[in-house]
Amino acid sequence: MRLSPSLAIALAAALILSATLALDSVAGEAGSSGRPPSSEPSAGPVAIATIALLLVTVMVVRGHDVRLVLLLGALPIFLGTQAMPLMIQKMVAEMANPATVVPIGAAVGFAFVLRATGCDRHLVEVLVIPIRRVRPLLVPGGIAAGYLINTTIVSQAGTASVLGPILLPLLRAGGLDPGRAGAVLLLGSSMGGELFNPGAVEMRKLADLTGLQGAELIRRSAGLNLLACSVALSTFCILTALRTRQEKSSPPDPPEAPDPPFRLNLFKAVVPILPLAILMGDSLLEGFSPIHGLTGPPRILAAILIGVLAAGAADPGSIRTIAPAFFEGAGYAYHHVISLIVAASTFAEGIRISGLIALAIRAISGWPGLAMVAAMVGPWCLAVIAGTGIAPAVAVMEFFVPAADRMGLDPVRLGTVASLSAHFGRTMSPAAAVVMLSSRLAGARPAELIRSVAPPLLAGGAAMILAALCRIL
Repeated sequence: MRLSPSLAIALAAALILSATLALDSVAGEAGSSGRPPSSEPSAGPVAIATIALLLVTVMVVRGHDVRLVLLLGALPIFLGTQAMPLMIQKMVAEMANPATVVPIGAAVGFAFVLRATGCDRHLVEVLVIPIRRVRPLLVPGGIAAGYLINTTIVSQAGTASVLGPILLPLLRAGGLDPGRAGAVLLLGSSMGGELFNPGAVEMRKLADLTGLQGAELIRRSAGLNLLACSVALSTFCILTALRTRQEKSSPPDPPEAPDPPFRLNLFKAVVPILPLAILMGDSLLEGFSPIHGLTGPPRILAAILIGVLAAGAADPGSIRTIAPAFFEGAGYAYHHVISLIVAASTFAEGIRISGLIALAIRAISGWPGLAMVAAMVGPWCLAVIAGTGIAPAVAVMEFFVPAADRMGLDPVRLGTVASLSAHFGRTMSPAAAVVMLSSRLAGARPAELIRSVAPPLLAGGAAMILAALCRIL
């Protein structure tokens, strides 16, 4: 296999660094005279971790696969600290971590079942009924519809693919140009609705790090989420209205030929939200809840499996496809999502054992606000570069959440800021799948969509960080 020049340089640098530190450690052992190791971080591992971090950032910017880059970046750190067995153990632990693999695989599997049975389309049809009837609701209603659908379909591209064919013709007929119509679809599908689902990647990782249940995390993170997304939505609506007034009015697109009548099935429309309703209502129903007594991943899996059974009951004709669809979705989640978590967590563990995180935490322990700002800026910038919010959010949470208490910070608030920032950064990334899909469905260039969503997202991010720093929510 032929390596690109930049990848070859990175590999060579990693090998040189590893060899250098190995020689240094041998020399250190020879002259140690049996003294106990110091508890202070060693300069060598910290230097290697710093260089690896810079190389990883450069490689991600150059467009290389994030998973490969993160694992290659972790390799010299673990070699340099003579902890290669720990790297393998960390990878094995994350590859078979029930706290992430089970809920995320089940959630994406459920999304595939909804697509196979058509239940997702019926939910969309219910949500767009008000938009069809009240024209002023086109923009805010379209964004809200995407946001709500994303709470059940934990995939931004999946949300856009379901909602786009129905929403975009309505927006175009209402007078929006392709760029702004695509921006409505993009903003609603990608800015944070997924974080209301206990099976979402970020929620599962935060639950793993804090030991809290998904429903409790969602309750405590909802305020910041709704504030940031509401400010982004309001800003987008205001800017769209101002731009429409400034431009010369042009006639809306002529209405397209009406689609064949769609027979709405309310039972199918309810199926996508059934697992969420069960999870949220468990504490209220107590002994009557079908998942009462279960905790952690089994609790989420049980709620989702009830949703799968309901989808089969709603569409008996597709009963044979439900099991294959569910496990195909679980496999898709492992390929595209769990693999990122494995790579990001392994790299984060390497940075941790190098001592770099300890030094960083010590340096900013007197300024906890700086840590909160770093938890926002870091994932946001990395998500813009990489086109994914998963790896940046997971990596930053691995760094900061375990140390939040020592810095006087709420770990849930810090994790929420990191997760939402990664979502916002991905929404304005030209490399993000949801950006490319939304632009393709709308018939506009990705840059047009990004120009429309960037100012509202920045306004929402500013509101979020102010509220987090002032501990308002």
